[in-house]
Amino acid sequence: MRVSVIIPVWNGRTLITQCLTAVYNHSGRHLAEVICVDNASGDDSAALIAAQFPQVTLLRQPVNLGFAGGVNAGLLAASGSLLVLLNQDCLVRAGWLDALVTAVKTNPAIGIVGATIFDADGAVNHAGAVLERPLAYGRHLTDNNAPGSQPVEYVTGAVFGITRAVWENAGPFDEAFYPAYYEETDYCFRARRAGFDIVYVPQAQADHLFSSREWQTKPIQHNASQHEMRYRFIAKHYSPDDLTAFFTAESAAINGEVYFEQAIGRLIAARQTLRRLDAISASRERDLGEPVTPIRRRQLETGFTQLLRHAFAAAEKTSLLRDVEPPAESDKTWTAVNQRLQQLQQQEYGLLTRIYLRPPDVTEPETKWQRFQRLFIRRPFRFITGRDYYYQSQLNTVHVARLDQIQKMQRLIQRRLTLLENLAEYDHD
Repeated sequence: MRVSVIIPVWNGRTLITQCLTAVYNHSGRHLAEVICVDNASGDDSAALIAAQFPQVTLLRQPVNLGFAGGVNAGLLAASGSLLVLLNQDCLVRAGWLDALVTAVKTNPAIGIVGATIFDADGAVNHAGAVLERPLAYGRHLTDNNAPGSQPVEYVTGAVFGITRAVWENAGPFDEAFYPAYYEETDYCFRARRAGFDIVYVPQAQADHLFSSREWQTKPIQHNASQHEMRYRFIAKHYSPDDLTAFFTAESAAINGEVYFEQAIGRLIAARQTLRRLDAISASRERDLGEPVTPIRRRQLETGFTQLLRHAFAAAEKTSLLRDVEPPAESDKTWTAVNQRLQQLQQQEYGLLTRIYLRPPDVTEPETKWQRFQRLFIRRPFRFITGRDYYYQSQLNTVHVARLDQIQKMQRLIQRRLTLLENLAEYDHD
């Protein structure tokens, strides 16, 4: 069996030499070709591959196509009957390719095969995976003691073998899962709908160095991308009942969120999903053969709009600014602070009217007798009885309370400005 190995490359200078060396040292007789798709790297990855591995078919892309776009470009150029996707930070072990080929030859129903993936410290990171519902979070299995190939719900794209029959039947990866996440899950679900099995092969093994540090350098963008791709998968694949359960569970998760990066990530993801419902609907019809009915469209619009509102409130609540103390219980909502300010303003108006015996906003002129009576009879009487002092004391209390509410309002404004700045910075459109 001829095998094509496709490696999407992006700024992989420090890793690609190890990756390719392992491929050529440990792949054996079934390896027919290695295709590297350089996704417009900003370093000299492509030049290094061309210089050190001239036997590699190098496809240089003018822009970053993302994982799905990169592997599609490689798959289109591949000639093998088994097409294996490999991450640039994966180091395959001896016998890995023989194990994948044996599994495929043993059972013609198998369409996608995955491998045992180890962390850099040697612990099992992946031995197949399942999708936990209703929230659609992937959970990697870690039991690699099975004697042979095992059916699983999906396998990771780090080592992802596709038979030629699946590629010709299911078609290319959905490139709207960009830049990454859930594209392999989507592809496995599509392959299963087409009648193919997805299996995990314990004897095929690789070490994953997990070189990406986006979650550390760009935590908001990282979280937004993960949630947006999860939402896209759900909108594309879930049944109406599954969607109902998802929206209920996701709303509860958002309302209990304590991390700002997660809250605003969900906010960005919900907004992007609403904007792209037309494209998601088109991909559902194209890849699953199921057009989106008006009822399903309304369910998606209503559900993701609800998530958007919950996420905005959660992002406001969790935005802890370094120069601003966390919000007190009394200023947890914009409406509450605004209503309290209005109440204090009304109290201030009433006290000023009592103190000066005249509403402060009245512009009509007084007669001489009215002015004399107010200033020289009624007000001195107030001083003598102590009523004026009482009203002044109450007015001072109201002023202090108003200042406190104004400061709370300023904190809320600052949080909203920070939230909007983050939305503007990480908005993909």
